[in-house]
Amino acid sequence: MEIDIEEAIDEILESVDVDRETVEKDLRKFLDYGVPLEHAKQAVINKYGSVVKEKKLKDIKVNERNIITVAKVIAIDEREVEVRGEKRKIYRGLLGDETAILPFTAWKDFGLQKGDVIKIRNASSSEWEGQPRLSLSEWSEVEKVDYDIDLIKRAPRKCNLIDLRPGLSNVEVRGKIIYIEERIVNIGGEERKVFSGIIADETGKVRFTAWHDFGLKEGDVIRIKGGYVRKWRGAPQLIFDENSEVEKIAEEIVVQETIVPLYKIVEAGGGIDLYMQGIILDVRKDSGIIFRCPKCNRRIRNGVCEEDGEVEGTPDLRIRALLDDGTGAVDVIFNRQISEKLLGKNMEEYLDIAKEAMDYSIVYEEIFDKLVAKPVKVKGDSMPSDFIVTIFAKDAEIVKIDEKKEAEELLMQLEG
Repeated sequence: MEIDIEEAIDEILESVDVDRETVEKDLRKFLDYGVPLEHAKQAVINKYGSVVKEKKLKDIKVNERNIITVAKVIAIDEREVEVRGEKRKIYRGLLGDETAILPFTAWKDFGLQKGDVIKIRNASSSEWEGQPRLSLSEWSEVEKVDYDIDLIKRAPRKCNLIDLRPGLSNVEVRGKIIYIEERIVNIGGEERKVFSGIIADETGKVRFTAWHDFGLKEGDVIRIKGGYVRKWRGAPQLIFDENSEVEKIAEEIVVQETIVPLYKIVEAGGGIDLYMQGIILDVRKDSGIIFRCPKCNRRIRNGVCEEDGEVEGTPDLRIRALLDDGTGAVDVIFNRQISEKLLGKNMEEYLDIAKEAMDYSIVYEEIFDKLVAKPVKVKGDSMPSDFIVTIFAKDAEIVKIDEKKEAEELLMQLEG
């Protein structure tokens, strides 16, 4: 009972602005009269008017309502999502205070900018990547305040580039600048320099954006502390700015082709220049001979393009397959050139086969028979996708299996 009472007191204190001693005294009085604990808790809350207390970010738990907090906008970006068939703009980013840093989603444009310190009322929280994520709805109130917040100083989380996934913050990575470019962007009417490119280590590559001129150039090997990760064009993107530590280090990094387990790609939500290997478990029905719009290159159906209307389609050959390596699965799209390489037959030959049979589905059936259950090695980049991670192949080959060696290894395993 004592443990239940202590937990009940903690829960009451989350809802009222009263000292612990007073709450405990009132709660025990109700319990002494035989009032059930849950009813006693509500009675104490009602007595003090359910005054909602302002919380520090570290005290926010999953699935809370009516949250009041003050925090600093560390990062924010805009994206478009589809909700019940309707496209909406939402805003995602990171909020921080002296105690913690949490991700947030705003379902309304509150005019937030990076660096703003804001007081939030009537927010809610959900779970994301094992931690609370704040949600600011149309009924939330957001007010900018005129004072600053000292953000929590946390030890950075050391990561290999292949382990970066959207939502991570305060990461420490090292890598070699493969490519970098400078451009000018307009933020809130102010022009700023931004540096974008690709950074690589022994495990993989990621795109990056630097919102500060660190004097970086191609070939530099650097260590970054205090970066964060968001999703861009279907893959993780590393972001760092003037609040991050960036140093050039005298270290050699050999960038090499390393097969990545598919579960890592799924966890990260994609990536660039990925090398993977698995078994083709299925060939999707939209594989084979397709026809594209000669103006926008989109796939057309029954001679009609969604964008340009009725058109004379241009034939193309593509394969969309499910690749599985036992740890995870991704969709892979093979363009005409790679499809012809895997199948050992060109598009014109398949067009002749389809015309002779007066049935384009015969091409799909041959592709299915040729590729399903075959081991394939793929290099490619991920594409934006709402469901399964989708990879656009830049190269691929069927892996030749030494059947004798496989049989010997299996026999050794069976013999123990």
